[in-house]
Amino acid sequence: MKDIIIILLVIFLLITIFYLLLLKKGIKKFNKDLNQKLKDKSNTILTTNFSDKDLCHLIDSINNSLKSYNDIRIDYERKNNNLQKMMTNISHDLRTPLTSALGYIDMTLKSDLDEKTKIKNLKIIEERLKRLSELVDSFFEFSKIISNNKFIEVSKINLVALLENSISNHYEDFSNDNRIINFETDNRKVYINSNKIMLSRIFDNLIRNAYKHSKSDLNIELKSKNKIEIIFSNDLLYSDLDIERMFEEFYTIDISRTKGNTGLGLAIVKEFTNQLNGKIYAKKKNHKLYIIISFN
Repeated sequence: MKDIIIILLVIFLLITIFYLLLLKKGIKKFNKDLNQKLKDKSNTILTTNFSDKDLCHLIDSINNSLKSYNDIRIDYERKNNNLQKMMTNISHDLRTPLTSALGYIDMTLKSDLDEKTKIKNLKIIEERLKRLSELVDSFFEFSKIISNNKFIEVSKINLVALLENSISNHYEDFSNDNRIINFETDNRKVYINSNKIMLSRIFDNLIRNAYKHSKSDLNIELKSKNKIEIIFSNDLLYSDLDIERMFEEFYTIDISRTKGNTGLGLAIVKEFTNQLNGKIYAKKKNHKLYIIISFN
């Protein structure tokens, strides 16, 4: 009997030692995989062949931590890339009117020009410096918007009245180009608890964007049956417009940048919409551009 107990203890001890050796080997492999994934910035998850419940829980926790780390890393890299692009675009946008103004100043001072030409040059210089001032103001405003953590004051707003007010602000510009703004709604009494100033800015920017970047009429439709949807649509002027990027800071296509567009208008629209807990997206269909804003 004593011999049997000893044999069983030896067998148990051997099994335990074997299990511990396998566990040690598995942990070494796991540690190697973990270090490699951190080095390679891999998004794949760690796995193990062991069925130990506690060990599986540990691996799940490590995988969750790895996912959080990767999300933070990706977000940091994205913001860093955006910052680099932003600095490049700011430098380009500020340099263009400044260089032009300096050129006209130099030409006016050094050339023997008649009074009429000098006045013409001074007007051009004034326009360039005004443009420079507008750019600086736009950059400053956008930096305030994205860093704004203040409480947003809300009130009950009649969306139809607010939209019609924004439309009237731009009516003359469209009319002078023989264009119109069509507005349709399924309900004249659509109310929302929101911030009036921010909503007005959203509508103004979208209407101004349609005026600058299309030659057609602008159609605005307000729907309110299941949720509030405001749809802005007009003919698509630029076929290479990237709707996935058009709400990014400083996104412009070459044509609009030469016209002095900073690419901040729609970025401000998206930021304000997000701050008001709304959603915004764009789509292209049948040579038309649709920008849709929704609020639940």
